[in-house]
Amino acid sequence: MVYWQPPKKYRASGYKVGNTRLPGRADDGRDAERAARARELTLEMLNWARGDVEPRIAPGTWGWLIARYKADDVSPFRDLKPNSRDDYLFTLARWEAAIGAVLITDTNLVELKSWQRSMQQKGRSHSYIKRMFTMLRIVAGYGVALQAPGARAVKEIMGEMRIKGPKARKVSPTPEQIAAIVGKSDEAGDSAFSLGILLQWWLTLRAVDVRGQYLRMTPEEAATAKEEGGIIRGWFRWADGITWSMIDRDVTTLTKTPSKTEETAPDALEFDLVLVPDVRARLLSIPPEKRVGPVIVDRKGMPFNRYTWSDKFRAYRTEAGVPDDVWMMDTRAGAINHAKRAGASPILLQHAANHASLDTTNRYIREQNDSIAQVIRLRHEV
Repeated sequence: MVYWQPPKKYRASGYKVGNTRLPGRADDGRDAERAARARELTLEMLNWARGDVEPRIAPGTWGWLIARYKADDVSPFRDLKPNSRDDYLFTLARWEAAIGAVLITDTNLVELKSWQRSMQQKGRSHSYIKRMFTMLRIVAGYGVALQAPGARAVKEIMGEMRIKGPKARKVSPTPEQIAAIVGKSDEAGDSAFSLGILLQWWLTLRAVDVRGQYLRMTPEEAATAKEEGGIIRGWFRWADGITWSMIDRDVTTLTKTPSKTEETAPDALEFDLVLVPDVRARLLSIPPEKRVGPVIVDRKGMPFNRYTWSDKFRAYRTEAGVPDDVWMMDTRAGAINHAKRAGASPILLQHAANHASLDTTNRYIREQNDSIAQVIRLRHEV
């Protein structure tokens, strides 16, 4: 049997809901359903702590503000995509455990720096520390909106702090490495993975915009999703990937709005598949009667999740003899750098990557040394 258990600090504060049995049993394939129920119980507990029943968490503490950020109907947390909410909850839980009882008004530069040093002493990475303080800054910003005492001062202090982030990645796959990985995938008969990686590479798309992703649903969203149809696994629905409805009958054009910019740039992008004959040939090889729903599916006809997708990349990368420091997430950067070497202008690179800012595109450029050498050669030609 599997149970949800409220943290000790809530029980100590007077929360009367104890261990609650979750649906099913361990290893029965109902993990998503249990996770959704656990989330409901957690939100009920947070609403209680916020004061909907009787305030037990002291108002003005970080625990109080974090609970408000997670539970308030007007919180920007509500506007996040389900996968982003899950990531936020993980980080928020760590802050809640560490500083939940600390008053916001007692938080000054000395305290903030001590938290940073504590993370460093525990061997936390620059990426981890940056992510944690970014989250705290977001929560403090919500505190400012609520006019919580001390929140504005904390946000201003954090605005002056410099939290070192992770070093920019310098690695991106070459065309030869991508070809080698696809070759090993083809040898394994994994045609869907080969097609997906080539779509990422030639169309400069994120993996999520090719294979899609499974997004967690609330009970209300689940009820609506069942009425609307689509691919549903427990409390998760599939979204954002390429579907056959985005490809014209002659398989010459793919029309898609990238998930990351669908709200800010709702106009769909058109990709000429005739310009990528290998990709088009692979699409045409799929029987017409199977050209329904998601394009990239496993042998059971279901879309991949992100973990399986990354695992496959690592396996074929190893078989192909490609260095371990080449990651699946680097495919997009590799495509941009490939285009740069081919002579594409900065504005062309920006448009191909569907970036709102050229500064974003520049963060994907990982061949600074090559650029320096090229500048030296050009200067010698003057």
